[in-house]
Amino acid sequence: MTKKSLLTPLLLMAFGCSQNQGIIYQNDSFTWQKDTISLNDGSIKAYAPDSYTIISNYPEAEFPDGKWTRSRDLSHYPTYTAPTRMEEALFNLALEEVSIAVEPDSTLRTGKEWSGVWTRDISYSILLGVSHLQTQASINSLVRKVDALGRIIQDTGTGGSWPCSTDRNIWAVAAWEIYKVTGDSNWLEYIYPIIKRSLEDDILVSLDPQTGLLRGESSYLDWREQEYPRWMTPVDIYTSENLGTECVHYRAFSILAELESMFGTAEDAARYSAIAEGIREGINKYLWMQDKGYYAQFLYGRSYLSASPRSETLGEALAILWGIASEQQAASICSSVPCQDYGTACFFPNIADMPPYHNDAMWPFEQAYWMNACKKAGNSAGVMHSIAAISRLAAFCLTNKENMVIYDGRWQGTAINSSRQLWSIAGNLGIVYTVLFGIDFQPEGLHFAPFVPKEMAGIRRLEGFRYRGAIYDITLEGYGDGIRSFTIDGVKSEPFLSAGAEGQHQVHIVLSGHQKKSSVNMTANAYSPLTPVVCLQAPETNSSASLVWSPVENAVSYKVLCNGVEVATVQGCADGAASCSFDLTSDGEYQVIAIGENGYESFAGEPVSHFRTTILSDIVSGKMESGPYSGYIGHGYVDLALDKNTDISFTASIPEDGHYLIDFIYSNANGPINTENKCAIRTLYVDGLRLGPVVMPHCGTGAFDIWRLTNPLEADLTAGEHTFRLVYQPENCNMNILTNSAAIDQVRLRGL
Repeated sequence: MTKKSLLTPLLLMAFGCSQNQGIIYQNDSFTWQKDTISLNDGSIKAYAPDSYTIISNYPEAEFPDGKWTRSRDLSHYPTYTAPTRMEEALFNLALEEVSIAVEPDSTLRTGKEWSGVWTRDISYSILLGVSHLQTQASINSLVRKVDALGRIIQDTGTGGSWPCSTDRNIWAVAAWEIYKVTGDSNWLEYIYPIIKRSLEDDILVSLDPQTGLLRGESSYLDWREQEYPRWMTPVDIYTSENLGTECVHYRAFSILAELESMFGTAEDAARYSAIAEGIREGINKYLWMQDKGYYAQFLYGRSYLSASPRSETLGEALAILWGIASEQQAASICSSVPCQDYGTACFFPNIADMPPYHNDAMWPFEQAYWMNACKKAGNSAGVMHSIAAISRLAAFCLTNKENMVIYDGRWQGTAINSSRQLWSIAGNLGIVYTVLFGIDFQPEGLHFAPFVPKEMAGIRRLEGFRYRGAIYDITLEGYGDGIRSFTIDGVKSEPFLSAGAEGQHQVHIVLSGHQKKSSVNMTANAYSPLTPVVCLQAPETNSSASLVWSPVENAVSYKVLCNGVEVATVQGCADGAASCSFDLTSDGEYQVIAIGENGYESFAGEPVSHFRTTILSDIVSGKMESGPYSGYIGHGYVDLALDKNTDISFTASIPEDGHYLIDFIYSNANGPINTENKCAIRTLYVDGLRLGPVVMPHCGTGAFDIWRLTNPLEADLTAGEHTFRLVYQPENCNMNILTNSAAIDQVRLRGL
């Protein structure tokens, strides 16, 4: 942290008054002492003199005078009274910022710097409490994210958006939450066909039949080089299967199964439920790491996938919250995932040669989901660590920032940031709503499961809490992870408020005073080795080919993978050697992973193919299609568009029976790799049998000379000639709708 040399007299007076008061939270970097949060070296402090003011000497705070004071009327929101003024002030700051977030068109702005509605931002925010505080604006925002064909919009993303990115289905979870808050059956009738259309497309374009998982980019972690190895193209990202995104799909299909049982058929309800269960089983089969006690970040590769052993905080949290993880797994995850003083990093270990953004960063909204997961797992240490991390950042900055650097707690140094970030606001509100008071909206009423760490014991009140036709003043007393007594208007009751209640009522909750012993894995910030750059050394004689790579700094050994499975370990390289090598033992797709002195693994290097049979076949022969594309390999190319070549046939001669990987050399110059929405999609048939989707993401705006490979599909083929069809079908409609085009050069078949 940068030190500010002088404190203002007001700050000196304010900070002086809070000395010798009880410590709520403390670690090696900062301390929360009643109404003051400060760095342990004394350089930066924030203080709440009352419920509507926070004073901070943080040099990068939102207000130049270092003081936030309420500027809006908040009387239409619930009033929060807590044991400390800092808690109250942070809650009121979040209320003010969520009020400011409402745009003139009654949708919710994503952040101070980001206008408009973003599917994932609004959806994750709704689930943390915004659905109750801004119900109509939340509904309006969700409606804004439905396209002209009645599908959930995947915001612009890697390689031209969907299906490279598929976490749009968090919209379904948020829409279901709106129903739980409002009980509006008309809303259910509206969202049912939207969710069904969207998920049906995902079944055809994104579902991996081998793993039961769905393909697509990490949910919200969508800056490619920030969380994936640099060799991965948008096609490779489409092929990957990410923990957080899988959890979103699991929950969305579970909700669709319930909707189908209401509005559709029992057969389809069972089918969607089976897909959800397949996703849950796939997550636990392919991503659970027993030795680490948490899930792997994602499956990745090219033709064959392997697991990246990093933790991925949002995915770990969602797996707990939505019941994908067992009770034993949940406990293990919360005590095993590495955490740092200023919060829990987006993933761990971090990437050494990437600046902070998703890498080397904590995002408060993600920390809030982790906080809720620790609550469900009964891990009070994790809950307290999360509350303190979220609160410190907001108090220092005098606003709810989008993200911060994990190793120094500053927002300066991140690649992009914004004040008043909606999902960060929601995360702060979630401390009170979803954790401390444990408010859980359900269609039949309001359930309570409060969770107050012992360090925060005391009396809290939430007055003027409106729920459907009633208004409640809720008093919460004590600490613990269970309820000793629950009364409504003085009458003992179950911890439940009926959806049909009306009028004003008094609710009094006394907690059990029970808190399980728990811990978090406080780990120093760390980095994995850099990714090995591997090439294939072709044999000059009949001897075997070799993989060759330059030694990676601080690597002590290397894993060699063949077709996603470890086949060898290379114990370092000879001292002073210019390169390392490994002689191939069989055909396949090879990768190398560096293992550092700290035991952390690098990403696997770019796959290197060595197949006994590789066939390249022109889709058009002796014909040059007119158009701007150049640098093709064959005799010409086919220009795929919505008004031509929507159903093309071609043949290829197979020399011998075998199992083949099939992909295409393509180019898509309709957009950059990091934004827009013109990913081209087609469906491949071989001899009349549907093999699956062929995905052709952006190669770059105007990049008519860049050619890449599509995702591979697999087929058992006999020797002889086979007929291939590449067809545009309804499920291939992308997010742009009007532009869905690419150029196809050749088909490639590799035999195993």
